[in-house]
Amino acid sequence: MSRNLQMEYVDLYLVHWPMSVKPSKPHFPMKREDIVQMDLKGVWQAMEECHRLGLAKMIGVSNFTTKKLQELLAIAEIPPAVNQVELNPAWQQKKLIEFCKEKGIHVTAYSPLGGQSRTSKVNAVLQSEILKEIAEARGKSVAQISLRWIFEQGASMVAKSMKKERLQENLEIFDWELTDEDRFKITRIPQYKKVTVLAILCPEGVPGVDLSEVDVVETVGYRHFDTASMYATERPLGEALAEAVRRGLLASREEVFVTSKLWCTQCHPHLVLPSLQESLQNLQMEYVDLYLIHWPISLKPGPVVFPVKREDAVPFDLEGVWRAMEECHRLGLAKAIGVSNFTTRHLDKLLPGATVPPAVNQVEMNPVWQQRKLREYCAEKGIHVAAYSPLGGQNWSGDGNAVLDSEVLAEIAKARGKSVAQVALRWIYEQGVTPIVKSFSKERLKENLGIFDWGLTDDDLRKIGQIPQKKIVKAETVLFSAEGEFTSADLADMEIVED
Repeated sequence: MSRNLQMEYVDLYLVHWPMSVKPSKPHFPMKREDIVQMDLKGVWQAMEECHRLGLAKMIGVSNFTTKKLQELLAIAEIPPAVNQVELNPAWQQKKLIEFCKEKGIHVTAYSPLGGQSRTSKVNAVLQSEILKEIAEARGKSVAQISLRWIFEQGASMVAKSMKKERLQENLEIFDWELTDEDRFKITRIPQYKKVTVLAILCPEGVPGVDLSEVDVVETVGYRHFDTASMYATERPLGEALAEAVRRGLLASREEVFVTSKLWCTQCHPHLVLPSLQESLQNLQMEYVDLYLIHWPISLKPGPVVFPVKREDAVPFDLEGVWRAMEECHRLGLAKAIGVSNFTTRHLDKLLPGATVPPAVNQVEMNPVWQQRKLREYCAEKGIHVAAYSPLGGQNWSGDGNAVLDSEVLAEIAKARGKSVAQVALRWIYEQGVTPIVKSFSKERLKENLGIFDWGLTDDDLRKIGQIPQKKIVKAETVLFSAEGEFTSADLADMEIVED
């Protein structure tokens, strides 16, 4: 590096990201599979050696959260002088700034004017109506308001421009101040983080569930998270929510509602409590808000595999498993307990022996599979219904999506100025049911929330009530493999299609 700069030293040398990638020439974006465990202690010792040799007058870090700084400070002989992070009025980093001040680490702000994006043309800083209002009143540009605000936080700015006029304008922020009212208005700006690890990685490869969940928390507002041991998402979800708390996106764990599920291989009385304890360890939580029996099916104990071998199905000790679920509830490890994919037939078997009745039954439900009989039954028994696949779910059969492709729903959506997804979700909401939505698109996640300030008409409801019914998720075709035979359990006892 010193040869490239034709210098004997740099004034400041930073660890660019708190992550390590397989050695190679610098390239962008990076492959997800190339990420390796970072030896933070070893890397920082080498950074300290650069400082001792006089090659770097100071050393520091970039993109480090308070958690990463805590890890670093615990092993550092020379603490980082600087932490360079994304910081602007639309991503104010209050918790991180306070932490760095306490530890004597200077904060430098990159993207002080909102930065660039490969995926969006929206600039939350330069297009902020609040900043525009302040700028007009003060006779300044929006850029100057943003830079002045950063300066008043005690942070340095790394401003970037190819124009001399803009560079000059950026310097004209030191002979005036924001008013208390200006500062208060700026605190009301919605927070939006643009730079995440996902932004520097290829879209292909191992999914970054953890960081995308954090993005959902900070920019969309979701607070209900549905996971399960079978999904293999408990650990990344736990890491994401813990990070959200550390970064101040959540005040505490209590702000979210987390559901997890007992998989079929653990549907044995002696395995219920250990299974929940393992889920809690993965989630980094002391309790879940809701714990469900995933299917009314018991399989031979063993690792999670999908699809399931038919010969691995065994008789389900529902009474014993539910007693173990009740014990999890009594121990405070599950605030509420319930079931998933249970028909009225399964619930009839469960309820007579239950001391704590199931709070929830999570089932496939949407305008194309309306579950009228089951919903009436659950309403009578005081069991809340949650709907998975509210938009039709995965295309298991290869026949398309009966919800999103519905001409009836498309007609209603066009007349109401809504999307088909919004019409489907609004219909579910009006049935008193909680939809469990899934999407990797922030725009769709936001769209899914736009269902609460309007209603379907009686004519809309009548049309939806006449949609031909079609169940997609069935035990025989979705859960079990086509080969083999049921040797110990009866498929009729396990099937989840309501009679």
